[in-house]
Amino acid sequence: MPTAESSPTRPTTSMDDARWNRLHTLAAVCTLGGTALDGYILGVVGGAINAATDEMEFSPLSQGLVGASALIGIFIGGFFFGRAADRWGRRVVFRWNLVAFLALSLLQLVTFSTWDLSAYRILLGVAIGVEYAVGAALLSEFVPTRMRGPLLATLQTTWFMGFVSANFVALAWADDNWRVVLASSALPALVIATARIWLPESPRWLQAQGRIAEAQAIVDKHFPAGTTLPQVQPTEESGKFSELFSKQHWRNTVYSSLFWACQVGPLFAIFTFITPVLDDIGLPSGFSRDFIMNMLQFAGAAVFIWVVAMSRRRSLAIWTFAATLAALLVLGVFPNAPLTVLAIATGLYLFIASGASNLQFVYPSEMFPTQLRTSGVGFAASMSRVGAAIATYLLPVLIATVGINASLLILALFPLVGLLASIAWAPETSKSAIH
Repeated sequence: MPTAESSPTRPTTSMDDARWNRLHTLAAVCTLGGTALDGYILGVVGGAINAATDEMEFSPLSQGLVGASALIGIFIGGFFFGRAADRWGRRVVFRWNLVAFLALSLLQLVTFSTWDLSAYRILLGVAIGVEYAVGAALLSEFVPTRMRGPLLATLQTTWFMGFVSANFVALAWADDNWRVVLASSALPALVIATARIWLPESPRWLQAQGRIAEAQAIVDKHFPAGTTLPQVQPTEESGKFSELFSKQHWRNTVYSSLFWACQVGPLFAIFTFITPVLDDIGLPSGFSRDFIMNMLQFAGAAVFIWVVAMSRRRSLAIWTFAATLAALLVLGVFPNAPLTVLAIATGLYLFIASGASNLQFVYPSEMFPTQLRTSGVGFAASMSRVGAAIATYLLPVLIATVGINASLLILALFPLVGLLASIAWAPETSKSAIH
Protein backbone atom coordinates (compact mmCIF):
# COMPACT_ATOMS: atom_id res chain seq x y z
CA MET A 1 0.00 0.00 0.00
CA PRO A 2 1.57 3.31 -1.03
CA THR A 3 2.31 5.82 1.68
CA ALA A 4 1.93 9.59 1.52
CA GLU A 5 5.66 9.83 1.02
CA SER A 6 5.64 7.40 -1.90
CA SER A 7 2.55 8.82 -3.65
CA PRO A 8 3.37 10.69 -6.84
CA THR A 9 3.08 14.46 -6.64
CA ARG A 10 0.29 15.87 -8.76
CA PRO A 11 1.80 18.08 -11.47
CA THR A 12 0.84 21.73 -11.26
CA THR A 13 0.22 24.29 -13.97
CA SER A 14 0.17 28.04 -13.54
CA MET A 15 -3.01 29.85 -14.53
CA ASP A 16 -0.83 31.73 -17.03
CA ASP A 17 0.04 28.46 -18.80
CA ALA A 18 -3.35 26.73 -18.55
CA ARG A 19 -5.30 25.42 -21.53
CA TRP A 20 -8.07 27.55 -22.97
CA ASN A 21 -11.37 27.02 -21.12
CA ARG A 22 -14.88 28.45 -20.72
CA LEU A 23 -13.76 31.20 -18.34
CA HIS A 24 -11.27 32.44 -20.94
CA THR A 25 -14.06 32.44 -23.53
CA LEU A 26 -16.39 34.37 -21.22
CA ALA A 27 -13.70 36.96 -20.42
CA ALA A 28 -12.92 37.34 -24.12
CA VAL A 29 -16.59 37.71 -25.13
CA CYS A 30 -17.27 40.26 -22.38
CA THR A 31 -14.21 42.32 -23.25
CA LEU A 32 -14.37 42.06 -27.04
CA GLY A 33 -18.09 42.83 -26.97
CA GLY A 34 -17.50 45.95 -24.90
CA THR A 35 -14.76 47.11 -27.25
CA ALA A 36 -16.99 46.60 -30.31
CA LEU A 37 -19.66 48.65 -28.54
CA ASP A 38 -17.11 51.43 -27.94
CA GLY A 39 -16.33 51.52 -31.65
CA TYR A 40 -20.01 51.51 -32.57
CA ILE A 41 -20.83 54.44 -30.27
CA LEU A 42 -17.89 56.48 -31.55
CA GLY A 43 -18.49 55.56 -35.20
CA VAL A 44 -22.19 56.27 -35.38
CA VAL A 45 -21.83 59.95 -34.51
CA GLY A 46 -20.25 60.97 -37.83
CA GLY A 47 -23.26 59.94 -39.92
CA ALA A 48 -25.64 61.31 -37.30
CA ILE A 49 -23.93 64.71 -37.38
CA ASN A 50 -24.33 64.89 -41.16
CA ALA A 51 -28.01 63.91 -40.93
CA ALA A 52 -28.77 66.25 -38.01
CA THR A 53 -26.96 69.34 -39.31
CA ASP A 54 -29.99 71.01 -40.89
CA GLU A 55 -32.44 70.20 -38.08
CA MET A 56 -30.00 71.15 -35.30
CA GLU A 57 -28.44 74.05 -37.26
CA PHE A 58 -24.91 72.86 -36.57
CA SER A 59 -22.05 75.25 -37.29
CA PRO A 60 -18.52 73.88 -37.87
CA LEU A 61 -17.82 74.57 -34.18
CA SER A 62 -20.99 72.71 -33.16
CA GLN A 63 -20.03 69.76 -35.35
CA GLY A 64 -16.61 69.68 -33.74
CA LEU A 65 -18.12 69.87 -30.25
CA VAL A 66 -20.53 66.97 -30.82
CA GLY A 67 -17.84 64.91 -32.55
CA ALA A 68 -15.30 65.51 -29.76
CA SER A 69 -17.65 65.33 -26.77
CA ALA A 70 -17.30 61.57 -26.27
CA LEU A 71 -13.52 61.99 -26.31
CA ILE A 72 -13.77 64.51 -23.48
CA GLY A 73 -15.74 61.92 -21.53
CA ILE A 74 -13.15 59.23 -22.27
CA PHE A 75 -10.55 61.43 -20.61
CA ILE A 76 -12.66 61.60 -17.45
CA GLY A 77 -13.61 57.92 -17.44
CA GLY A 78 -10.13 56.58 -18.05
CA PHE A 79 -8.52 58.91 -15.52
CA PHE A 80 -10.82 58.26 -12.57
CA PHE A 81 -12.20 54.77 -13.11
CA GLY A 82 -8.87 53.18 -13.94
CA ARG A 83 -7.82 54.10 -10.42
CA ALA A 84 -11.14 52.81 -9.05
CA ALA A 85 -10.62 49.41 -10.67
CA ASP A 86 -7.13 49.13 -9.18
CA ARG A 87 -8.47 50.02 -5.74
CA TRP A 88 -11.86 48.27 -5.58
CA GLY A 89 -11.59 45.55 -8.19
CA ARG A 90 -12.16 44.94 -11.88
CA ARG A 91 -15.51 43.17 -11.62
CA VAL A 92 -17.72 45.84 -10.04
CA VAL A 93 -16.53 48.59 -12.39
CA PHE A 94 -16.66 46.34 -15.44
CA ARG A 95 -20.20 45.14 -14.69
CA TRP A 96 -21.95 48.43 -13.89
CA ASN A 97 -20.32 50.25 -16.77
CA LEU A 98 -22.58 48.44 -19.26
CA VAL A 99 -25.66 49.55 -17.34
CA ALA A 100 -24.48 53.12 -17.90
CA PHE A 101 -24.03 52.40 -21.62
CA LEU A 102 -27.59 51.13 -21.84
CA ALA A 103 -29.20 54.10 -20.07
CA LEU A 104 -27.16 56.77 -21.85
CA SER A 105 -27.74 55.23 -25.27
CA LEU A 106 -31.50 55.47 -24.75
CA LEU A 107 -31.27 59.08 -23.54
CA GLN A 108 -30.11 60.10 -27.02
CA LEU A 109 -33.69 59.54 -28.20
CA VAL A 110 -34.67 62.76 -26.40
CA THR A 111 -31.97 65.14 -27.60
CA PHE A 112 -33.06 68.49 -29.04
CA SER A 113 -30.01 70.78 -28.96
CA THR A 114 -26.26 70.80 -29.39
CA TRP A 115 -25.84 71.06 -25.64
CA ASP A 116 -27.93 68.11 -24.49
CA LEU A 117 -26.55 65.89 -27.27
CA SER A 118 -23.02 66.89 -26.27
CA ALA A 119 -23.81 66.18 -22.61
CA TYR A 120 -25.08 62.67 -23.38
CA ARG A 121 -22.06 62.00 -25.58
CA ILE A 122 -19.68 63.19 -22.85
CA LEU A 123 -21.28 60.77 -20.39
CA LEU A 124 -21.09 57.96 -22.94
CA GLY A 125 -17.44 58.87 -23.34
CA VAL A 126 -16.95 58.41 -19.60
CA ALA A 127 -18.28 54.85 -19.96
CA ILE A 128 -16.00 54.24 -22.96
CA GLY A 129 -13.05 55.51 -20.94
CA VAL A 130 -13.86 52.92 -18.29
CA GLU A 131 -13.83 50.20 -20.96
CA TYR A 132 -10.46 51.36 -22.26
CA ALA A 133 -8.97 51.38 -18.77
CA VAL A 134 -10.43 48.13 -17.43
CA GLY A 135 -11.20 45.89 -20.41
CA ALA A 136 -7.73 45.23 -21.82
CA ALA A 137 -6.21 45.02 -18.34
CA LEU A 138 -8.82 42.49 -17.20
CA LEU A 139 -8.45 40.35 -20.32
CA SER A 140 -4.65 40.33 -19.98
CA GLU A 141 -5.03 39.07 -16.41
CA PHE A 142 -7.34 36.19 -17.34
CA VAL A 143 -5.89 34.72 -20.53
CA PRO A 144 -2.79 32.48 -20.89
CA THR A 145 0.47 34.27 -21.62
CA ARG A 146 0.81 32.67 -25.08
CA MET A 147 -2.59 34.11 -26.11
CA ARG A 148 -2.19 37.57 -24.60
CA GLY A 149 -0.72 39.42 -27.58
CA PRO A 150 -3.07 38.06 -30.28
CA LEU A 151 -6.17 38.47 -28.10
CA LEU A 152 -5.37 42.01 -27.02
CA ALA A 153 -4.64 42.89 -30.65
CA THR A 154 -8.05 41.45 -31.55
CA LEU A 155 -9.65 44.10 -29.32
CA GLN A 156 -8.85 46.76 -31.89
CA THR A 157 -10.25 44.62 -34.69
CA THR A 158 -13.54 44.28 -32.83
CA TRP A 159 -13.44 48.04 -32.21
CA PHE A 160 -13.25 48.57 -35.97
CA MET A 161 -16.00 46.03 -36.54
CA GLY A 162 -18.21 48.16 -34.30
CA PHE A 163 -16.99 51.39 -35.88
CA VAL A 164 -17.48 50.24 -39.47
CA SER A 165 -20.87 48.70 -38.64
CA ALA A 166 -21.94 52.02 -37.18
CA ASN A 167 -20.89 53.81 -40.36
CA PHE A 168 -23.05 51.52 -42.47
CA VAL A 169 -26.01 51.83 -40.08
CA ALA A 170 -25.68 55.61 -40.20
CA LEU A 171 -25.40 55.65 -43.99
CA ALA A 172 -28.52 53.50 -44.31
CA TRP A 173 -30.84 55.03 -41.69
CA ALA A 174 -29.50 58.26 -40.18
CA ASP A 175 -31.23 60.49 -42.73
CA ASP A 176 -34.61 59.10 -41.67
CA ASN A 177 -34.11 59.09 -37.90
CA TRP A 178 -30.69 59.98 -36.61
CA ARG A 179 -31.82 59.83 -32.97
CA VAL A 180 -32.79 56.17 -33.29
CA VAL A 181 -29.45 55.45 -34.95
CA LEU A 182 -27.60 57.04 -32.03
CA ALA A 183 -29.71 55.09 -29.51
CA SER A 184 -29.28 51.77 -31.33
CA SER A 185 -26.22 51.01 -29.20
CA ALA A 186 -28.63 50.14 -26.36
CA LEU A 187 -29.31 46.68 -27.82
CA PRO A 188 -25.72 45.35 -27.80
CA ALA A 189 -25.19 47.04 -24.42
CA LEU A 190 -28.03 44.95 -22.97
CA VAL A 191 -26.57 41.71 -24.35
CA ILE A 192 -23.05 42.38 -23.08
CA ALA A 193 -24.29 43.57 -19.67
CA THR A 194 -26.09 40.25 -19.26
CA ALA A 195 -22.95 38.26 -20.12
CA ARG A 196 -20.86 40.16 -17.59
CA ILE A 197 -23.06 39.02 -14.71
CA TRP A 198 -21.26 35.64 -14.87
CA LEU A 199 -17.69 36.95 -14.98
CA PRO A 200 -15.79 36.58 -11.65
CA GLU A 201 -13.21 38.94 -10.19
CA SER A 202 -9.69 38.77 -11.61
CA PRO A 203 -7.71 36.22 -9.54
CA ARG A 204 -4.54 38.14 -10.33
CA TRP A 205 -6.03 41.34 -8.85
CA LEU A 206 -7.24 39.47 -5.74
CA GLN A 207 -3.80 37.96 -5.31
CA ALA A 208 -2.14 41.36 -5.60
CA GLN A 209 -4.36 42.54 -2.73
CA GLY A 210 -3.26 39.64 -0.55
CA ARG A 211 -6.66 37.90 -0.85
CA ILE A 212 -5.03 34.60 -1.78
CA ALA A 213 -7.82 32.27 -0.63
CA GLU A 214 -10.45 34.09 -2.73
CA ALA A 215 -8.17 34.08 -5.76
CA GLN A 216 -7.42 30.36 -5.44
CA ALA A 217 -11.13 29.58 -4.98
CA ILE A 218 -11.87 31.14 -8.40
CA VAL A 219 -9.01 29.18 -9.97
CA ASP A 220 -10.23 25.94 -8.36
CA LYS A 221 -13.76 26.53 -9.65
CA HIS A 222 -12.90 27.37 -13.25
CA PHE A 223 -9.63 25.52 -13.95
CA PRO A 224 -8.54 21.85 -13.82
CA ALA A 225 -7.21 20.43 -10.56
CA GLY A 226 -3.58 21.34 -9.99
CA THR A 227 -3.84 24.82 -11.51
CA THR A 228 -2.04 27.41 -9.41
CA LEU A 229 -2.11 31.17 -9.15
CA PRO A 230 0.42 33.18 -11.17
CA GLN A 231 3.35 34.76 -9.39
CA VAL A 232 2.13 38.17 -8.16
CA GLN A 233 3.49 39.85 -5.07
CA PRO A 234 0.85 41.28 -2.67
CA THR A 235 1.14 45.03 -2.12
CA GLU A 236 -0.25 47.51 0.36
CA GLU A 237 -0.07 50.36 -2.16
CA SER A 238 -2.41 49.06 -4.84
CA GLY A 239 -4.04 51.88 -6.78
CA LYS A 240 -1.73 54.60 -5.46
CA PHE A 241 -1.78 57.02 -8.37
CA SER A 242 1.51 58.74 -7.54
CA GLU A 243 3.37 55.48 -8.23
CA LEU A 244 2.78 56.03 -11.95
CA PHE A 245 5.27 58.90 -11.75
CA SER A 246 7.83 57.15 -9.57
CA LYS A 247 11.39 56.65 -10.77
CA GLN A 248 10.47 53.12 -11.84
CA HIS A 249 7.33 53.89 -13.85
CA TRP A 250 7.31 57.53 -15.04
CA ARG A 251 8.86 56.84 -18.44
CA ASN A 252 6.30 54.15 -19.31
CA THR A 253 3.51 56.43 -18.07
CA VAL A 254 4.62 59.33 -20.27
CA TYR A 255 5.46 57.18 -23.29
CA SER A 256 2.24 55.13 -23.23
CA SER A 257 0.28 58.40 -23.13
CA LEU A 258 2.21 59.96 -26.02
CA PHE A 259 2.13 56.76 -28.06
CA TRP A 260 -1.64 56.42 -27.71
CA ALA A 261 -2.39 60.13 -28.24
CA CYS A 262 -0.25 60.34 -31.36
CA GLN A 263 -1.89 57.26 -32.87
CA VAL A 264 -5.48 58.17 -32.12
CA GLY A 265 -5.42 61.96 -32.67
CA PRO A 266 -5.40 62.18 -36.48
CA LEU A 267 -7.02 58.77 -36.87
CA PHE A 268 -10.18 59.60 -34.97
CA ALA A 269 -10.47 63.11 -36.40
CA ILE A 270 -10.30 61.79 -39.96
CA PHE A 271 -12.69 58.91 -39.21
CA THR A 272 -15.25 61.20 -37.60
CA PHE A 273 -15.35 63.49 -40.64
CA ILE A 274 -14.35 60.90 -43.23
CA THR A 275 -16.89 61.97 -45.89
CA PRO A 276 -15.91 65.69 -46.07
CA VAL A 277 -12.22 64.77 -45.74
CA LEU A 278 -12.36 62.40 -48.72
CA ASP A 279 -14.43 64.92 -50.69
CA ASP A 280 -11.88 67.69 -50.08
CA ILE A 281 -8.92 65.44 -50.93
CA GLY A 282 -10.61 65.00 -54.30
CA LEU A 283 -11.58 61.34 -54.27
CA PRO A 284 -14.82 60.72 -56.22
CA SER A 285 -17.77 60.51 -53.85
CA GLY A 286 -20.25 57.66 -53.61
CA PHE A 287 -21.10 54.53 -51.68
CA SER A 288 -18.30 52.53 -53.35
CA ARG A 289 -15.64 54.95 -52.12
CA ASP A 290 -16.99 54.98 -48.57
CA PHE A 291 -17.32 51.18 -48.60
CA ILE A 292 -13.73 50.68 -49.79
CA MET A 293 -12.32 53.09 -47.21
CA ASN A 294 -14.28 51.45 -44.40
CA MET A 295 -13.12 48.02 -45.52
CA LEU A 296 -9.50 49.22 -45.55
CA GLN A 297 -9.88 50.20 -41.90
CA PHE A 298 -11.22 46.79 -40.97
CA ALA A 299 -8.68 44.96 -43.14
CA GLY A 300 -5.81 46.82 -41.49
CA ALA A 301 -7.02 45.93 -38.03
CA ALA A 302 -7.54 42.27 -39.03
CA VAL A 303 -4.17 41.83 -40.76
CA PHE A 304 -2.31 43.47 -37.89
CA ILE A 305 -3.56 40.85 -35.41
CA TRP A 306 -0.96 38.61 -37.07
CA VAL A 307 1.57 41.44 -37.45
CA VAL A 308 1.40 42.28 -33.73
CA ALA A 309 1.77 38.61 -32.79
CA MET A 310 4.86 38.23 -35.00
CA SER A 311 6.54 41.61 -34.41
CA ARG A 312 8.45 43.26 -31.61
CA ARG A 313 6.39 46.03 -30.03
CA ARG A 314 9.05 48.75 -30.23
CA SER A 315 9.93 48.26 -33.90
CA LEU A 316 6.25 48.04 -34.85
CA ALA A 317 5.49 51.35 -33.13
CA ILE A 318 8.41 53.05 -34.87
CA TRP A 319 7.78 51.94 -38.45
CA THR A 320 4.01 52.46 -38.34
CA PHE A 321 4.45 56.03 -37.08
CA ALA A 322 6.94 56.61 -39.92
CA ALA A 323 4.55 55.17 -42.52
CA THR A 324 1.50 57.16 -41.40
CA LEU A 325 3.62 60.33 -41.25
CA ALA A 326 4.73 59.73 -44.85
CA ALA A 327 1.15 59.19 -46.05
CA LEU A 328 -0.12 62.40 -44.44
CA LEU A 329 2.82 64.35 -45.86
CA VAL A 330 2.04 63.11 -49.38
CA LEU A 331 -1.59 64.21 -49.02
CA GLY A 332 -0.65 67.57 -47.52
CA VAL A 333 2.34 68.54 -49.65
CA PHE A 334 1.16 67.28 -53.06
CA PRO A 335 -2.50 68.33 -53.44
CA ASN A 336 -2.23 68.28 -57.23
CA ALA A 337 -0.77 64.79 -57.45
CA PRO A 338 -2.53 62.31 -59.75
CA LEU A 339 -5.76 60.93 -58.33
CA THR A 340 -4.22 57.45 -58.18
CA VAL A 341 -1.41 58.72 -55.93
CA LEU A 342 -3.87 60.47 -53.61
CA ALA A 343 -6.07 57.38 -53.43
CA ILE A 344 -3.10 55.11 -52.63
CA ALA A 345 -1.79 57.50 -49.94
CA THR A 346 -5.24 57.74 -48.36
CA GLY A 347 -5.75 53.99 -48.48
CA LEU A 348 -2.32 53.26 -47.02
CA TYR A 349 -2.90 55.73 -44.21
CA LEU A 350 -6.26 54.17 -43.30
CA PHE A 351 -4.89 50.61 -43.55
CA ILE A 352 -1.68 51.16 -41.56
CA ALA A 353 -3.13 53.56 -38.98
CA SER A 354 -6.04 51.21 -38.32
CA GLY A 355 -3.74 48.22 -38.03
CA ALA A 356 -1.19 49.99 -35.85
CA SER A 357 -3.92 50.92 -33.41
CA ASN A 358 -4.09 47.25 -32.41
CA LEU A 359 -1.11 48.12 -30.23
CA GLN A 360 -3.26 50.47 -28.16
CA PHE A 361 -4.86 47.53 -26.36
CA VAL A 362 -1.65 45.47 -26.13
CA TYR A 363 1.28 47.75 -25.42
CA PRO A 364 0.13 49.88 -22.44
CA SER A 365 -1.23 46.82 -20.58
CA GLU A 366 2.23 45.25 -20.76
CA MET A 367 4.03 48.31 -19.38
CA PHE A 368 2.54 48.30 -15.87
CA PRO A 369 2.40 45.82 -12.94
CA THR A 370 -0.93 44.40 -11.76
CA GLN A 371 -1.40 46.88 -8.91
CA LEU A 372 -1.03 49.81 -11.33
CA ARG A 373 -2.29 48.30 -14.57
CA THR A 374 -5.75 49.88 -14.89
CA SER A 375 -4.46 53.15 -13.41
CA GLY A 376 -1.66 53.26 -15.98
CA VAL A 377 -3.80 52.17 -18.93
CA GLY A 378 -6.59 54.50 -17.81
CA PHE A 379 -4.23 57.46 -17.57
CA ALA A 380 -2.77 56.72 -21.02
CA ALA A 381 -6.27 56.39 -22.48
CA SER A 382 -7.24 59.70 -20.89
CA MET A 383 -4.23 61.51 -22.28
CA SER A 384 -4.81 59.98 -25.70
CA ARG A 385 -8.29 61.45 -25.79
CA VAL A 386 -6.94 64.93 -25.10
CA GLY A 387 -5.10 64.67 -28.41
CA ALA A 388 -8.07 63.11 -30.17
CA ALA A 389 -10.50 65.70 -28.79
CA ILE A 390 -8.30 68.59 -29.90
CA ALA A 391 -7.85 67.12 -33.39
CA THR A 392 -11.53 66.25 -33.81
CA TYR A 393 -12.80 69.58 -32.49
CA LEU A 394 -10.47 71.61 -34.70
CA LEU A 395 -10.55 69.59 -37.93
CA PRO A 396 -13.82 70.97 -39.38
CA VAL A 397 -12.73 74.48 -38.39
CA LEU A 398 -9.28 74.01 -39.96
CA ILE A 399 -10.75 72.64 -43.18
CA ALA A 400 -13.08 75.65 -43.40
CA THR A 401 -10.27 78.16 -42.76
CA VAL A 402 -6.96 76.81 -44.15
CA GLY A 403 -8.16 73.97 -46.38
CA ILE A 404 -7.72 70.21 -46.32
CA ASN A 405 -4.04 70.10 -47.30
CA ALA A 406 -2.80 72.41 -44.56
CA SER A 407 -5.11 70.60 -42.13
CA LEU A 408 -3.49 67.25 -42.97
CA LEU A 409 -0.03 68.75 -42.51
CA ILE A 410 -1.06 69.91 -39.04
CA LEU A 411 -2.37 66.41 -38.27
CA ALA A 412 0.99 65.02 -39.44
CA LEU A 413 2.55 66.53 -36.31
CA PHE A 414 0.95 63.71 -34.30
CA PRO A 415 2.81 60.79 -35.94
CA LEU A 416 5.98 62.91 -36.03
CA VAL A 417 5.90 63.33 -32.24
CA GLY A 418 4.96 59.65 -31.86
CA LEU A 419 7.91 58.59 -34.01
CA LEU A 420 10.41 60.67 -32.03
CA ALA A 421 9.00 59.51 -28.69
CA SER A 422 9.13 55.86 -29.80
CA ILE A 423 12.75 56.11 -30.90
CA ALA A 424 13.68 57.67 -27.56
CA TRP A 425 11.52 55.79 -25.06
CA ALA A 426 9.60 52.80 -26.46
CA PRO A 427 10.23 49.68 -24.32
CA GLU A 428 10.26 46.13 -25.66
CA THR A 429 7.55 44.08 -23.95
CA SER A 430 6.58 41.43 -26.51
CA LYS A 431 8.28 38.51 -24.72
CA SER A 432 7.68 39.71 -21.17
CA ALA A 433 5.29 38.09 -18.71
CA ILE A 434 2.98 40.62 -17.06
CA HIS A 435 3.66 41.02 -13.36
